[in-house]
Amino acid sequence: MAIKKVIGVEEFTKACNDLYELFSEENEKYGHQFVKINAQSIIKSWGHASILNGPMHVWVAFEEERAVGILMFIDSINTVFGERLFTEYMWACANPKYSFSLLRQALKFAKNKNIKYATLSRVVNHPKSDKLKNIYEKMGFKKDSETYIKKL
Repeated sequence: MAIKKVIGVEEFTKACNDLYELFSEENEKYGHQFVKINAQSIIKSWGHASILNGPMHVWVAFEEERAVGILMFIDSINTVFGERLFTEYMWACANPKYSFSLLRQALKFAKNKNIKYATLSRVVNHPKSDKLKNIYEKMGFKKDSETYIKKL
């Protein structure tokens, strides 16, 4: 297993496609309410060199050149709080050990960039959601808000 900070468009595109294939069944079964992750939309939105080398930071776990995990954070000034936040955009990994290695690398990166705050989310529909909540709390994260969605 190798973890790499991905800044190239081609590598990012391949990783997104690998992971979409790997998690397609889970995306359907345990994904977000009403809407599912769309790899092509993510690639189209974030797969640009200026973004991957700027506000979007991406770490990918690879096994034999195939992506098995991804963690994406947006580095931005939150206009509500007037503070720089490192906000998780997407996190999916086939192996919990790799998953937390991705997180450790991302949080270390943020700390080295003098970012004071990081936010994480969880998909409540997923069967491991409660376990993840407990892990976040053990790591010192505090529940801040909840998001609700309704199909119109």
